[in-house]
Formats: sequence, C-alpha cells, structure tokens
Amino acid sequence: MKDFRCTCKKIVCQIEGDVVIIKCRHCKRYIHIHTKGLIDVEFKVDDAVKHLNIG
Repeated sequence: MKDFRCTCKKIVCQIEGDVVIIKCRHCKRYIHIHTKGLIDVEFKVDDAVKHLNIG
C-alpha cells in the first residue's frame, strides 16, 4: 500500500494496486474506489498542472 500525499505532505489517499482508499475526515469510514488501473494523477492549482508519478 502506498500513501499518496498532497504537496503540503498531508495524506490524501492510499493506493493499493487498482484500489484507491480514501478515509472520510468526518466519520472516519474508508471509501474504496476500484479501478481498472490508474493512468495519471495531477494537482491543479490556479492554471498550473502538476503530474505525479503513481507507479
């Protein structure tokens, strides 16, 4: 399992294979998003886009 962090270093989600795991900040439940493979992750701040290595 790999922690995926924002550029501010806070954990946004965890990635385990083809599953993205997000923890609700309010009720602390976990949401599992099943995919057929992640292609790209990008941060958008204003008009700037930063692509991140998810592999």
